[in-house]
Amino acid sequence: MSYTPELSPDCLYEYYTALNGEPIRLTFMPDCFLPPAHVLIVPFWQGKLVFTRHKVRGIELPGGKMEPGETPLAAAVRETFEEIGASLRAISLIGQYIIGEGEAAIVKSIYRAEVERFLPVQFSSDTDGPIVVSEIPFQVKEREDFSPYMRDDVYPRLLEVLGLTKTWT
Repeated sequence: MSYTPELSPDCLYEYYTALNGEPIRLTFMPDCFLPPAHVLIVPFWQGKLVFTRHKVRGIELPGGKMEPGETPLAAAVRETFEEIGASLRAISLIGQYIIGEGEAAIVKSIYRAEVERFLPVQFSSDTDGPIVVSEIPFQVKEREDFSPYMRDDVYPRLLEVLGLTKTWT
């Protein structure tokens, strides 16, 4: 069954463009969130941001597709465990974005999470485990070591919304 996201005219969306040219609509208004099929997690451990290294795409935040019957929250917890081996002590839904248009659009919910601890796990064939950074990389748009998924304007906007940087002067 196909699904085309229905955008409400009452919702405030920020508009960006993905590296591949697809349109991105980002919102932080919970009343505007749509049923997602994907999740993105912004995890912190002891105040430090945690990434993973995808073996093909490069450095990125944990996330992925929801499994059949899975809730978005359960998917976020699962993806965080599978990709960085983290057990979470707190997680909250902070935003959502839509990549693309029509039936091909991907709706992705964004979570902020606090890592309780890292567990010894065998990482999937896709990722190499956690990368804990002391200094948050703010400018990744031109960095080839970062995944194309990180090199649009959504990542710096998330940092701003989380109070980690400001983009105005």
